[in-house]
Amino acid sequence: MPKPLWLMLLIVPLTSGCINAASSSPAPAALSPLIEAMGQRLAIANDVAQSKFYSGKPVQDTERERQVIANAQAQAAAYKLDKSDVRLFMTAQIEANKMVQYARLAQWHADAQPPEQPSTSLTTGIRTRLDTLQPVLMEKYAAFVPYRKDPACQRWVQADIERQTADPTLVTALQRAASNLCATTNKG
Repeated sequence: MPKPLWLMLLIVPLTSGCINAASSSPAPAALSPLIEAMGQRLAIANDVAQSKFYSGKPVQDTERERQVIANAQAQAAAYKLDKSDVRLFMTAQIEANKMVQYARLAQWHADAQPPEQPSTSLTTGIRTRLDTLQPVLMEKYAAFVPYRKDPACQRWVQADIERQTADPTLVTALQRAASNLCATTNKG
């Protein structure tokens, strides 16, 4: 027996609404605190750049990067994280930090206007702040891990980044910092 046309016309919009609702699932509560912590780390990159502007030290500090990554990997088990995922996550944070440093240094040189003198030294004040932030990043990352494979992950991350800042340098750096957050290639 054929179904009445009115019933079919009712079912199609209802089922398509269900499909659309599923594909536009809201971001998990764990995402914003993670992106915020990543943004805090990038804000410290401005101070690192100031320090390096006046000290003449290069942005690239391979030994320090190795220390930061090794320290994070040593803490991975405490947060129930995979060491290789932690290495990728922290490498992305470091690369994003360097992006901000290079951008700020280029801007200061191009403008021929030096930044303010840093209020703390790189080795005592600034690195201490970075080291203090690392467990926060690990905790926030661990809270987000269950959502990494969601098909909407990339969309969630990009939307949250755009809510965090309008500074193009920081948007690009946050995109780099978040480049390994999602374990899917689906753009959601």
